[in-house]
Amino acid sequence: MKHFSVEEAEALIPRIENIFEAIAELVAQAEVKADALRRRRDDGGDPAGEAIERGQLQFLAQSVDAQLRRIVELGGVPKGVDPALVDFPHRLDGREVYLCWRLGEKRVTHYHGVDEGFGGRRPLPKKRAA
Repeated sequence: MKHFSVEEAEALIPRIENIFEAIAELVAQAEVKADALRRRRDDGGDPAGEAIERGQLQFLAQSVDAQLRRIVELGGVPKGVDPALVDFPHRLDGREVYLCWRLGEKRVTHYHGVDEGFGGRRPLPKKRAA
């Protein structure tokens, strides 16, 4: 497993932002399709139409998964879509931790332990965050 420096993780932010932009569009499309499927069911159902809507929803879900795999291929660990979160393996003072990034942040300034989540997020020591 690759361990990222803060600079290496930050260099990936523009690419990851683009990936999450694509994910947001796919999620928006999926919400429209899910609403259409609910309306179709509420109107008494149309088995052929429902099958098409379900297939389109499945395709959109697979597309989101493919985008998340792109983050994994870059070495990141996607932790959420809403909010968009990515962790990067890192060694801090000899300990395994994750650098923790959230969509909208232009720098990586926080970390958490490998057994912690976003709630355990702490600022990087000053000497490392600069």
